[in-house]
Amino acid sequence: MKNRTKGVVAGVAGVALLAGGTTFALWSDSDDVAGGVITNGNLDVEASDLAWVDASPDRADKGHAISDLTTWRMVPGDVVEGTAEIDVTLVGDNLVAELGVDTTASDADLPAGMTVTYAVYDGATTTPVATGALGDDTSLRFAASREGQAAGNPTNPSPTIVVGADGTAELKVVVTATFSGAVTGTTSAGAATDLSEIGVTLQQVREGADFTAPTTAP
Repeated sequence: MKNRTKGVVAGVAGVALLAGGTTFALWSDSDDVAGGVITNGNLDVEASDLAWVDASPDRADKGHAISDLTTWRMVPGDVVEGTAEIDVTLVGDNLVAELGVDTTASDADLPAGMTVTYAVYDGATTTPVATGALGDDTSLRFAASREGQAAGNPTNPSPTIVVGADGTAELKVVVTATFSGAVTGTTSAGAATDLSEIGVTLQQVREGADFTAPTTAP
């Protein structure tokens, strides 16, 4: 009787061990999804220092370089021009930006008889793409090249400068200061025209024909 009881107990323990310590070999398989690597674009602007020339129209050597503006002295009838090179980099399928020229100063800061204007040129073109007076900021719209990308249906509003396939564009800003020859006596003698605070900014925007109006939270 004891041996039979031991056998039953051993059988029950074996079933319990089989149920708790064994898994069924059900089929399974796996594979990799060919995803990809997402690379961010780029936005950058770099400007050189202004290079100055004597652009006085009555000078026989009009356009000669001014090696040191701090020692050059302007007199009535003079015209001086400063040129800065601007390199713009835009890389991104949906990248649109505005280039701003910030002159900070205004006509009110100028000596009597002095006027200052500026013009922005696209590359080697002779017609400016933007002009302004001292203190008047201007914005130029740029769009990244979509060559080789999912171009979609670009409808950049005019005027928009589309950068080259390499993602870059070269511009220049020409600042022109003119001292009127009509001043009399010693008007503005010894005065200074401060053009040291001229800057350019490149700001991404997501508006225009390529973009829908932004939604607002309820």
